[in-house]
Amino acid sequence: MASSTVSQVNGHGSGLLSSPELANGHSTSTPGGTLDHSNGDGDSDIYNASSVAAIKATLSQLQDREALVTARLDALVASQKDLSRELGRLDLLRAHLGTQASTTRSISHEMLSGAASSAHSLSSAVRKLDLEQSRVRSILDMVGQVAELKACVLGVAGSMGASQNWEMAASYMHRASKIPEEVVNSPFAAEIVPTTEVPDTPNVTLSNAAESLCALFLREFEQAVKENDGAKITRFFKLFPLIGKSDVGLDVYGRYVCQGVAARARSNLNAGTGGAQAKDDFFYANALTRLFEHIAQIVDAHGALVERHYGPGKMGRVVERLQVEADVQGGIILESWAEERHVDRKLTDIKSYAFTFLVQSFLPAARGAGTPRSNSPASWDTPQRNSEDEGVDMKEIDSILNEISIMLGRWSLYGRFLASKCK
Repeated sequence: MASSTVSQVNGHGSGLLSSPELANGHSTSTPGGTLDHSNGDGDSDIYNASSVAAIKATLSQLQDREALVTARLDALVASQKDLSRELGRLDLLRAHLGTQASTTRSISHEMLSGAASSAHSLSSAVRKLDLEQSRVRSILDMVGQVAELKACVLGVAGSMGASQNWEMAASYMHRASKIPEEVVNSPFAAEIVPTTEVPDTPNVTLSNAAESLCALFLREFEQAVKENDGAKITRFFKLFPLIGKSDVGLDVYGRYVCQGVAARARSNLNAGTGGAQAKDDFFYANALTRLFEHIAQIVDAHGALVERHYGPGKMGRVVERLQVEADVQGGIILESWAEERHVDRKLTDIKSYAFTFLVQSFLPAARGAGTPRSNSPASWDTPQRNSEDEGVDMKEIDSILNEISIMLGRWSLYGRFLASKCK
């Protein structure tokens, strides 16, 4: 009875206190969202309130919550007006944007399409103009090359005529060799170049001129070699590459230097063969050394000339011919050395000696002992021959070995020199 009176005095019905949501402290849903009550335990205290003050405190909390929810709902209602206004503005902007897009498409179709078509036509015209210009330049280049070809053909014919200026003729041939083959063999050149003085087509004229000049240069070169005219030899040697006959020039030059190498080697060998010089322990080693030195001097002195007029690496062809001649002359020197030094006989004697007898031959007492070799063929015919007559002179063997070592050393040095020049 007392509880009922208290509730009536404060203006609240018992139905408010009996609400399950408030009694259990659950959140209350609102149109603006969900309110989360962190102090839900205070709602249940109203049922446990034992005094009027406790009930008033609980009611005060509920009123605060109600005010908060009401404020939030009012804020949502107020903001709905602004949201509607912004949505209206967006609708207006969308309509305006659609108008602008339509206008842009109209401009693109009506104005820019014409400009694009004009640009495409202009680009096609420029490409055609570039093609025509390239064709005109090609024709002008060909006309200039044909004019140069005609000048070269007439120059070759004139130089090989009464003036017989072989350097000028070779120079014209060299200029003509720089003109492309398709121009030389073209119908246009065959129509323009021939004249009454030179009626043949340019390729035939140049080919015949090259063969004639090559034969002439060969005759003059060989004549200069016979006369030992160094200036004339160099003069015609430099003309072969100008007429496109580099291989012929290198071959004839290689033959010329090989003749000089052979003559020098024979002279050095004949100077001492059969005389006192041949008795020299190092005569043949020195002869082989002079052979290698002569070839090295040729390669070193003439290499720059060949490389300058014939191109890099062309000296290798001459070196190949020189090496063949070096093998021939070196073989002659070695054969003479083996014959003069009786190398074969000494080798046979050394092979027929027993090792014990060789040891005894080193001792002075063994020279007068006359002990025959057990396996020597000489013991079959003359068993009483002295070992001094049959023995091998170790000084001669030592001299031969020294000479061989010198030859091998010179050959090694010569080989390294050629390897460095022919890289």
